[in-house]
Amino acid sequence: MRLSKAIPRLRFERRRLYAQSKVCPPEMRREYRERAEAIGAVLGYIKRNRKEKQHD
Repeated sequence: MRLSKAIPRLRFERRRLYAQSKVCPPEMRREYRERAEAIGAVLGYIKRNRKEKQHD
C-alpha cells in the first residue's frame, strides 16, 4: 500500500480508537488508548522520515 493512501487510513483509525476508548467498558479503555498512541507514534515516525528524505 502506498503511503499516500496509508496515512489517512492510519489517522482515521487512530481517531476511531481514541473515540472508542471514551465509550467502551473500563477494562478495554487502556488497550484502545495504547493502540491509538502506537499508531500516532508510527505516523510521527513516517512524518519525520519523509521530511528527512526530501532534504537529502
